Amino acid sequence: MELTSQVYLLAYDTDRHKLTCNGYLGHVLRAAALTELLQLGALSDADGKAQPTGVGVTDPLLADVLRDLAAAPKLKSWKHWVHRAQTPMFRAVQQRLVDARLISTERYRWLGFFPATRVKVHSHRLVSELRSTVSRTLSASGAHPQEGALTALAAVGEIRIAISRAQTRERKQRIAQLVEQAGPALPALRKVISDHHAAYASG
Repeated sequence: MELTSQVYLLAYDTDRHKLTCNGYLGHVLRAAALTELLQLGALSDADGKAQPTGVGVTDPLLADVLRDLAAAPKLKSWKHWVHRAQTPMFRAVQQRLVDARLISTERYRWLGFFPATRVKVHSHRLVSELRSTVSRTLSASGAHPQEGALTALAAVGEIRIAISRAQTRERKQRIAQLVEQAGPALPALRKVISDHHAAYASG
């Protein structure tokens, strides 16, 4: 399963039947896509900027992201690309999971006025398995690159349903190792979320 889809499902609270990280999940998904492109060799780091390598990808969602980077007139920072188009990314990942019949969505009006979407994950077992993968990776000394990236994204992306604040403090060194292994999209995500929190606090 694609890293973006894993992140989306990992952020689902199976007890409350709702997504967490709603304010910035799109940014976490963007970072996941960039990380996966890096792992596939389609992106490289050029002095803190994301650079397409010319390697193509078959996944439509990743191909769209890659085309966006390639069309830019000049190289831009990883933070720029993590921050960009978070809402379309969220919708694209959600629609892919709907098409795969892993989730279903229902439009409704919150408090009778505000448009909102109710999400239902059909396999709680799948979410549980992803949480177990993160927990195992957090405690291990080594990790498969995708599992390591998923765990790093959960930590930096503040997916508290998967990694609590206490675990983040206790496993700080391990998380730092996983973030470094996952690549430059993760520090960029940390800065984007920090900016998000600062903007929310001030406004």
